[in-house]
Amino acid sequence: MIRRLLLLLLVLALAVLAGQQLLKGTGYLLLVLPDGKTSIEMSFWTGLTLVAASWLVAAWLLHLLGWLSHPLRDLKSRHQRYKSQRALKLTVKGLVDLAEGRWRKARKLLSRSAADSGAPLINYLAAAQAAHYEGKEEEATRLLQAAEVSTPDARLAVDFTQARIQLDQGHYEQALATLVRLHQKVPNHPLVLRQLKDVHLALRDWKPLIQLLPELARYRVCLAGELEQLERQVYQQRFDELLKEIRQGDNLLAVKDLWEQLPSRLKSEAQLVLAWMRVLLKQKEYSLAEQLLKRSLRDHWSAELIEQYGLLPPEAESKRRLLEAEKWLQERPNDAGLLHALGRISQQLGLWGKALEYYQASYRLQASDQLCAEMSRLYEALGDERQSQHFNQLAMQVIQRQLPSLPLPAKK
Repeated sequence: MIRRLLLLLLVLALAVLAGQQLLKGTGYLLLVLPDGKTSIEMSFWTGLTLVAASWLVAAWLLHLLGWLSHPLRDLKSRHQRYKSQRALKLTVKGLVDLAEGRWRKARKLLSRSAADSGAPLINYLAAAQAAHYEGKEEEATRLLQAAEVSTPDARLAVDFTQARIQLDQGHYEQALATLVRLHQKVPNHPLVLRQLKDVHLALRDWKPLIQLLPELARYRVCLAGELEQLERQVYQQRFDELLKEIRQGDNLLAVKDLWEQLPSRLKSEAQLVLAWMRVLLKQKEYSLAEQLLKRSLRDHWSAELIEQYGLLPPEAESKRRLLEAEKWLQERPNDAGLLHALGRISQQLGLWGKALEYYQASYRLQASDQLCAEMSRLYEALGDERQSQHFNQLAMQVIQRQLPSLPLPAKK
């Protein structure tokens, strides 16, 4: 805007200057030829007009000579511009068809206009997507190859499209290979990291997914809550996986390493503690399992953990567990789960009367079908049929209350 204003002021100044000169007089211009005898005299403004007209004629003649030397060049450039404009219209129409779900039409338009398009890569990639949605996977592969040939430097864009198509097809192994290659080229790309996460989840590759977790956190690929949930799932599944792989007599180095690398905030998660405990029990590391549960309960009280504390086998220091649990009872006298666990540990030690006392105290606080069934079994073993039948009926009543409401035939 300022440049235009300055140019306008300059033109006005020149016009004013020319007007002043015209008012002063026309002046004259004298040209003497080299022979010294011939001269041409004219007004200054007439001479200036002739000079300007001569310059315009000379410029026109030069342009004409240039066209005569290459008469078809202008036609070629005009034809090329026409082809480019037509290809652009076809590309836009093809992209609209792709967005609106007309896959076959979009593929044909985009692939046909790719050769004349200024950016054939876009056409080929979009046409490959249309072919994929159309179900023509071989055609999609061919178009991706054509995209790579047309623009060799755009291998990254081709890989992105290929990975997306492979994920849609459910070819997770192939998609994983493509995404690993992409991850090596652009290690901090959030889309690549998110797709890698999805592929590992689909393939249940827990170990590489654990290695990917720090990058997911560093580049904020997942929300905080989503990442924590993913961490719990991945570590728990990895513990279960190792539990299936470990055979009797194998060392615990792999599992111990996994527990050590577990983030400290997750070491108090009940499900992860229980997953680690199951591995220890399978390896008959009963003392370690007992210490793990005891330490976890001290740091973070959990109904699931105290239940498992009472279900540990007798080899897991039953006497020590009984003493420890009775200390906790002083702090939590009305904890039904703790009383139930104390009853189980007492029963492991053969303390039948004490076990019944703890069971009854737990029952008064919170009745459950399992507790009633255990009490019924113990009473039956002690020869008290009346109490056994009583708690067996209570257990059945609790179970019946949990049944869905369905119509029943009328009693006859």
